[in-house]
Amino acid sequence: MAGRFSEKCKVTVSEDSMSAKLFIEPPEDGIAYSVDELSGFLKNKGVYGGVIYSALEYMTQNNVYYDDYEVAKGTYPEEGSDGYYELFFDYNVEKKPAIRSDGSVDYQSMSEIQCVSIGEKVAHYHKAVPGKVGTDVRGRALKPKPSKELPALKGSGFKYNDDTGDYTASTEGKVEYDGKSLKITNVYEHKGDVDLVTGKIDFRGDVVIKGNVLSGVVIRTSKSIIVEGSVEAATLIAGGDIILKKGMQGGQKARISCGGDVYANFMEFTRVDVKGKVEANIIMNCQINAGNDVIVSGRRGAIVGGSTYAVGNISSMFLGNAAGHKTIAAVGVSRELQDRDRVLKTKVTGIKTSIERTRKELEKVSNPHLSQEKKEVREAKTAQLERRLKRDEKLVSNIEDELEKIEYTMSVGKRAKITIAGSVFAGVQIIVDEMTMAIDSEQKAVEFFRDRKEEKIAVVHSS
Repeated sequence: MAGRFSEKCKVTVSEDSMSAKLFIEPPEDGIAYSVDELSGFLKNKGVYGGVIYSALEYMTQNNVYYDDYEVAKGTYPEEGSDGYYELFFDYNVEKKPAIRSDGSVDYQSMSEIQCVSIGEKVAHYHKAVPGKVGTDVRGRALKPKPSKELPALKGSGFKYNDDTGDYTASTEGKVEYDGKSLKITNVYEHKGDVDLVTGKIDFRGDVVIKGNVLSGVVIRTSKSIIVEGSVEAATLIAGGDIILKKGMQGGQKARISCGGDVYANFMEFTRVDVKGKVEANIIMNCQINAGNDVIVSGRRGAIVGGSTYAVGNISSMFLGNAAGHKTIAAVGVSRELQDRDRVLKTKVTGIKTSIERTRKELEKVSNPHLSQEKKEVREAKTAQLERRLKRDEKLVSNIEDELEKIEYTMSVGKRAKITIAGSVFAGVQIIVDEMTMAIDSEQKAVEFFRDRKEEKIAVVHSS
């Protein structure tokens, strides 16, 4: 049959071998070519791939002669994709401050720290997708470019799940990424000064400032703050301790709040709220509220001006000054806290009684042998009682947590006293458990505490 093709019949293959066209003349015997004859002729001319059999059928059925008709088409390779990391944090923070409605710049809105929480997904690895092989009309395979996998991220503070490709934080804190390494650390170190251009620092972990903290700055952290330089009229908020190696000169605008202890060389014109103790060498014109003790050390240690309150003890070399600067020193438990303790104890007793009643009623309603009501009614009442029980039990838990804190505070307050190794000057006001004493002349080496028998402030001088 191959002999039926005249010398003018031909196959034209494109330069890139991705297309082939067939040119034929009518056979001399008048019998139409079959599809098999045409495909055999293509193979004889070196066309093995991408044959379009529907085109061959069309040519045979419609007597397509004297025309270059496309009968083969190659398939281009499909490129795959390389593996890549999808990040769920902005590691290239653009520090742009917010603009207020009046057109001024709010530098406090600036932050250069990206923080994550434990269990938070920080990255996902998308594995490389291989490409698909193509074929030209000559039957040759056209291979796509190989897809590349990226190496696993190095670093610390995270877990990798090979099944899901997820990277999750195993610690809370600052996240750093340089394209190859991922680090999550709960220590943030700032090497220079922190000012309004640096912006606020809001970090889950420990913060170490190597320089100074200038006025207007806000530093907030879930753990500790250590400042090696000086602190001006800034706001420092920490879940743990705050250590000020060179002290704080607050200019009546500074604020410290922490869940641990505060240590400072000196503090001036600063408001301090601390759950633990305050230790310093000098405290001047501050408003201090400490859940434990206030300890001012050194031979020149002094508390001058302002108001200093500690649930436990206040100790210092000097209290007030010779100029009679008004100074308040208070220790002990406030009547307000005692009242709160009584109210909460009464309240929790009442709720526990209600819980017992609810449990008995629930037992009765949910038991079909004890209740004559329909099933639907019993189920509705049961659900209502269970909601009430859950609410009351949660309320009791919250109240008991608060009572535990109050009881600890009151236990600290039982040892409350003010101990001054040097001088207490005129102009000082002493408060112990809300009992007040005004100092009208200098006293030396003295201790103030509550005389529970006579219900007054006892004054004891050291020999």
